[in-house]
Amino acid sequence: MAKHNEAPIPGPRPAPIVGNLPRFRKHGLLGPYLRDWRSYGDVLRYRLGPRDVVAICHPDELRQVFIKQRSRYAKGVSVSTVIPLIGDGLFAADGDHWQRQRRLLQRLFTANAVRAHERAMTAAIDATVDRWRALPPGETLDILPEMSHLAMDVICRTMFGVAADEGVYELGRAVAEAFAWVGEEGLKLVRLPVQVPTPRNRRFRRAKAKIDRFLGEMISARRARGLRDDAESDLLDLLLAASDEDSGERMSDQQVINEVITIFIAGHETTAVSMTWAWLLLAGHRDVEAQLHAEIERVLGGRAPTVADLPELVYTRQVLDETLRLYPPIWVDPRVAIADDVLGGYPLTAGTVLMPVLFATHRHPEFWPDPERFDPARFAPELAKARHPMAHVPFGGGPRVCLGMAFAYQEMVLAVATIAQSFRLQRSYGTLTDFDPKAGTLRPLWPALVDVYRRERD
Repeated sequence: MAKHNEAPIPGPRPAPIVGNLPRFRKHGLLGPYLRDWRSYGDVLRYRLGPRDVVAICHPDELRQVFIKQRSRYAKGVSVSTVIPLIGDGLFAADGDHWQRQRRLLQRLFTANAVRAHERAMTAAIDATVDRWRALPPGETLDILPEMSHLAMDVICRTMFGVAADEGVYELGRAVAEAFAWVGEEGLKLVRLPVQVPTPRNRRFRRAKAKIDRFLGEMISARRARGLRDDAESDLLDLLLAASDEDSGERMSDQQVINEVITIFIAGHETTAVSMTWAWLLLAGHRDVEAQLHAEIERVLGGRAPTVADLPELVYTRQVLDETLRLYPPIWVDPRVAIADDVLGGYPLTAGTVLMPVLFATHRHPEFWPDPERFDPARFAPELAKARHPMAHVPFGGGPRVCLGMAFAYQEMVLAVATIAQSFRLQRSYGTLTDFDPKAGTLRPLWPALVDVYRRERD
């Protein structure tokens, strides 16, 4: 084992019993952590009730936890609050079950596999463009609900083969309510079992029952109809048909429900939040917007983008990469140590919860000059290639990198290129870009108001 520092891991002094928990009650975890990071450095310790939590952000430590010594770390207790919602879905699974589920699902989400969803994605994007074309010039929109609507439509068309309707929006509202419960539980010192009939727990159980009922009915109807095995297959067909290469075993209906919820959250909430930040940043940086428009004109010449254009839309992808650097929707990727280790020169005992703060990784001054500045040129191919591989990890890193990364990039590049062809967005007077430190994902704190104008081609 590597030589370690004899001094204890630095961090703010904990209070008796509750530890450092009170400092996070009002402002969530992220805001106080960022202040502590500046004071205590890249490895710092908190005491949250009875449990030690070590926050890390340096890419070297991330590489150790996510890749080099990954056998010493697991999701474990770090995802205990999400299990009532997604069960043993891929995000929360560990060990042999995780390996089996990853093997089952990964071939459905390769870059080549997600190309098959192009038509569903473009149909949803075109529906948004058509809706905006009916707006009067300068109409003010809250862009987060607009991008949520778009992302919901994409996931519905790709997952269920239908455009989003009121039933699906009801599902989305239930998922949002259940996910909010997950975020609130994470900051509690004492967590009552979900079966205890508190008002919050009852609301969560009603939302979860609604989710399971909706998806259970969808699965039953799909089985009754028969699964498609052709170009018209949607993700639900593919999930129900997926079988283990070794055993031939398929997922149970409950396991499919767990994975659908996981995909629904990842494919809807995180994508909507990311595109919202992209539009807010573009609307406040006319030089970047001009470069984006120039690339779209050069590559597309007025026609609609297709997946074949993605390799040529280099700057569009850079805009999204820089957006994800500044505002990663999932800003922390917890683990629990299941064996002793040495991390950042400090001894770490089994049972310690690790809090890799990706938001801080993406602003680490050792790797990002002027880190608060929005500059897509950081992701020019030659610069990105020379950078530490764990300095930009909006989808996580190592074997547990987010399965939906190719899906998300395809959707977002197509959406940004298509919408930017027809519209330019301007931040409404007073619109701020603060983030909500207590939300489950990195949402804007205030309404993300933009004025929408039709864009005439030069």
